Amino acid sequence: MTSRDRIKKTFDFKLPDRVGICDDFTDSVIKTWKSAGRLPKEVSPQEYFDFDIRLFGFNQDFRLEAKNMVTAERLNKPATGESLKDGYERAKSNGKFLALSCVEPFEHVSGIIGREKVLMMMAEEANKIANIFADSAEFTLKTCQLIFDKGYRFDGAWVWGDLGCKTGLIFSTDYYNALLFDLHKEFCDFFSDNGMPVIFHSDGNIRELIPHLIEAGVRAIEPLESDVGMDLARIKMEYGKDMVLFGGVDDLAFTDAGRAEGEIKNKFRTLAKNGGYIYHADSPISEEISFENYKKALEFARKYGAY
Repeated sequence: MTSRDRIKKTFDFKLPDRVGICDDFTDSVIKTWKSAGRLPKEVSPQEYFDFDIRLFGFNQDFRLEAKNMVTAERLNKPATGESLKDGYERAKSNGKFLALSCVEPFEHVSGIIGREKVLMMMAEEANKIANIFADSAEFTLKTCQLIFDKGYRFDGAWVWGDLGCKTGLIFSTDYYNALLFDLHKEFCDFFSDNGMPVIFHSDGNIRELIPHLIEAGVRAIEPLESDVGMDLARIKMEYGKDMVLFGGVDDLAFTDAGRAEGEIKNKFRTLAKNGGYIYHADSPISEEISFENYKKALEFARKYGAY
């Protein structure tokens, strides 16, 4: 079974041959592994470890005072994911599940003027921030359309937006519904029209937001962090038929092969049951984890993720 088929089956809530696998890495660990000769210098870790999902992005720089031109140059130096020019064709020919990566309006605007200012505007200048969010969304989706017009095709979309912290959402669901829900639905509708289910990335405890994301059209949430108080077993029971769960594995366990095996085996027993699950570590893989132990963790993911 190809990676593309494996992930598509998962998104259709059908059983593939095994759990799909995908991870992120810090720049420092990639540099360390390559300097030590563990990771070939000319190969990305995503390609080396044969991940099922490959992310490709674009330059999403945006100035509030003047709407940026949507140009083909934005296909280089992506804000998230890999550059389309570097690995798209190879990943496509190798049967990988290709995801177009971008940030949603809250994360996008927060990166420009700061999260604290955005939150203050949401409370005190709702109309103004709503217009800024709308401008962000329009710019992002126009750029995505340009990428499609250039002939690039994707199997899914990976949308980034950190809306949670360890104790819960960073703003209420009332604010979400008033200022972001319609734009997230616009994103999901746009990508759905292009045959692309949406994976939504948010750190923190976003359990309260899950039904709203489902209503907006999100198909999967990632990374389901282990240490923020979310009851993953309950989330699987309540939402596992409507949303693919993506992550939930504590990468701190990867510092020891025995701990890694126990963590993956136990989490998969709950999260991977009856399908609808993709492996991902809680955080980008860092220098705390050795190359050898990480390879072991992936072996365990393939072993215990088999259906």
